[in-house]
Amino acid sequence: MKLSAARVGERLRVNNKLIPYSFWPTKVGQKGNASLQTLLFSLDPWAIIDQAIKTSCPSAAKPEALACMAQARDFYEGAIDTQRIAARPLALYYCFMNLVKAFCLTRATKPTFDKAQHGLAEKLRAPSNRELTDAFLSAFPSPNANGVLQNFSEFMLALTGTGLPAHHDYDVSILLPQILPGHRLWSYAANKKERFIAVHDIRPFLDKDSRELWLNLYFVSDDLSRIGVSGKDFLTESCLSTYFAQVACSETDSSGRTLICFQQIAPIVCATTKYANKLQQLFDIIRPILWATVATVPPYRRHYVYLRPPAEAPHVLPQLLSIYALAYYFGSITRYRPHHFPAITDSSFGPAFKTSLPASRNSFCIY
Repeated sequence: MKLSAARVGERLRVNNKLIPYSFWPTKVGQKGNASLQTLLFSLDPWAIIDQAIKTSCPSAAKPEALACMAQARDFYEGAIDTQRIAARPLALYYCFMNLVKAFCLTRATKPTFDKAQHGLAEKLRAPSNRELTDAFLSAFPSPNANGVLQNFSEFMLALTGTGLPAHHDYDVSILLPQILPGHRLWSYAANKKERFIAVHDIRPFLDKDSRELWLNLYFVSDDLSRIGVSGKDFLTESCLSTYFAQVACSETDSSGRTLICFQQIAPIVCATTKYANKLQQLFDIIRPILWATVATVPPYRRHYVYLRPPAEAPHVLPQLLSIYALAYYFGSITRYRPHHFPAITDSSFGPAFKTSLPASRNSFCIY
């Protein structure tokens, strides 16, 4: 079927600058108008986290948040020590857990996490009771019946605006492919097609006459065809279909590969020509379904979408929540059943695990 023509517009510019996609494109000034954020380069993310807590965290919670960050850094240093391998999963989990507390305190979702619990419990399904294959995580709403905060649900609240509404079980085998680093190793071990598709470009467009803003998403056509995914299935499995539709595209990338374009169905209307005021709202439309990697070379951030089979959709979490959940699972085994850990590392999924969590340790820098 012939694709519809793309909506006509021009690339959005603010102060004569083309706008790259960012989770945090703007900041709001004292008069309520937004201005573009400066791209920040740092060789020490801990200094950035420290400064964010000192400038944004409520005064009463600041000592607790700074203490959590300091402990997270110590656990991180222990986790990357090449001489200490046996306890690495546990150290990574406690690093993540303390960062989560510092993050939530800075977001002011709760005044303290003094008595908070993990919010997760790892279990095995009978009768096989096999590690990893039969493992699942029970997640609990926060606070629980006794009024105790649950870290996992509180983290979900701080990230998405909504905590866990009720008890929910997550299969570990379905969480594992959601970790971007090591995903191809998972694909090889599971004998399943890859699920992450790289976003080639995310471009905001403008119709000056109507002051409408919208996004065009571009992907390399070969990335879909090599895993046998049609444009229709791609939209459904990536959760883009609610907001985007495929349109005709004649563009290629720098290597001459054909691009395909998905255009935002309903543009956002800007009441004035201060288009920066609508950038955060515009970019937030796709933020919940994007995964990102952090690099030290251009383009510094790369974004991906995750293709989930419909049956697995209830087990799919935002990027940082899936990392946190798996860090808890592997950390729990390391702490309570270390003699069972070789059953995982020596399995066909061992290489994926050894790559995924250690390589994910920088993902918290995304936020």
